[in-house]
Amino acid sequence: MTTKADVLIVGAGPTGLVLAIELARRGVIPRIIDAGRADHRESRAVSIVARSLEMLDDLGLAQAAIERGVPLHTLNFYQGTTALAEMDVTAVDSPFPLDLCIPQWQTVALLRERAEELGVTIEWGTRLVGQQAGEHSVGVELGHEDGRGERCETGWLIGADGAHSTVRETAGITRERADLKRGFILGDVAVDWPLTRDRFHVYFGKSGLVAVFPMVGGYWRILASTPDDRPPQSPGLDDFAAYVAERTPLDSGVRDLQWSSSFVARESLADRLRQGRILLAGDAAHSHSPVGGQGMNTGMQDAYNLGWKLALVVTGRAEESLLDSYEAERRPVVKAVVEATSATTKAATGSTLVARRARRHALRLFGRLNPVQQRLSNAFGEHLVHYRDSDLVFERWHESQARAWSDVACTGPEAGELMRDVYVENREGPVALRHILRTPGHHLVLFAADTTDSATLAAWHASAREAMAGHGEVHVITRCHLPHDPLDGVFADLRSEAHNRYGVRRPSLYLIRPDKYVGFRGDSVDFAPVSDYFRALGARP
Repeated sequence: MTTKADVLIVGAGPTGLVLAIELARRGVIPRIIDAGRADHRESRAVSIVARSLEMLDDLGLAQAAIERGVPLHTLNFYQGTTALAEMDVTAVDSPFPLDLCIPQWQTVALLRERAEELGVTIEWGTRLVGQQAGEHSVGVELGHEDGRGERCETGWLIGADGAHSTVRETAGITRERADLKRGFILGDVAVDWPLTRDRFHVYFGKSGLVAVFPMVGGYWRILASTPDDRPPQSPGLDDFAAYVAERTPLDSGVRDLQWSSSFVARESLADRLRQGRILLAGDAAHSHSPVGGQGMNTGMQDAYNLGWKLALVVTGRAEESLLDSYEAERRPVVKAVVEATSATTKAATGSTLVARRARRHALRLFGRLNPVQQRLSNAFGEHLVHYRDSDLVFERWHESQARAWSDVACTGPEAGELMRDVYVENREGPVALRHILRTPGHHLVLFAADTTDSATLAAWHASAREAMAGHGEVHVITRCHLPHDPLDGVFADLRSEAHNRYGVRRPSLYLIRPDKYVGFRGDSVDFAPVSDYFRALGARP
């Protein structure tokens, strides 16, 4: 007997779970399997950056994550007892201006709870043995923990099964690989350090670096580079104590080792993210050094980009060609992440005299340049990621005469850039735009500027809904007081903050994609381009 599934996700880590949630939110309940155990507590990834917190907020999980983790605001660099630089990670344009230190297993637990609430069942102890892709489906062979085999036919097979991905290997998708020849050990320990617990601390020594991060329960995560690419397989307290003593002024009396691991930094990038009905996400598609904390975050953003597109295809509301945009949009992003982390790792772990002097000089200079810090903070928070070159986005935006109430310095997010959060008002009081846009689907935001006539607003709203053709919701934001006659989806922007944030100087349209990027913007009330957008998307009402 052959079982069937619309979507089979291999891997129930953060990437696979985000994808499962995004599909389930849109009525597609995927099958998700994992070769591991339900009680496995993988803890390598420890950082959730601002952009991922925004994604979790969209899923209703951000506050719970913050309550379980340690919010961090600063990244401090030292050489011995000398402070070299301080990076303010709160200088990011986000409603979550912080970096959250939380064990990966806690992140997974939150995502699992949400997925299960939506009807997703995770099948533990189940692995992919082989697969055969066809034109209309993929036949897969599964192996269960009890030794039982199973044949399953799935419409779409997703590899979210890590750097040693069986999906990628059985599909024959090749990848570019490089060995950075840098070894690392990491572990969670108890120790009495007089360090501020709202920041990262990175110490550079002659033989390498030691980075320490505050963890919940008063523990500290230690990440230390090793002098060669042969770190101990199971690092113990003595290993961590030795590196702390050698490279930092901190007390080396570490105790109560909770967890430890070691690895050699390697990087890889799959040649393609889509091969017919097989798609790769997360570490299965790309892996790199942990320096910078981008790995888990990048994987979750892969899933956030893919989920809404795959749901439209599976439910018959878009052509399969829409999935080509997943690779077109995400592969340049992950390629840049791999290159950046490679360069950063080499710079951070360089031990020659020239490398150490160059690093010290660069950090001191960096610490004095606020614009550079702000850009790096936005890069660190993944807020510089954009899809401006994507075929899925376009705009009809022209320079227009500034109004007395407008901020002429702000041009607003371009098509392909992230939406910007701002507060507007309804009859109950202030509400964040990001929460207005939380419902799955596209959102058309009509900035009405000075238009006050209820009949005009109602007509615009009706025309906008017609242009959306059932693909999402319509919201009208006016600079004036709300109309006396109740009208759904109308919000007030009495101080022009929303209009200014979006560079609006006359009635304009912003179409926000489900992953909260701008799909289209136009500085006129012309709804034809909205219809054009959905035609370009390949969407069908």
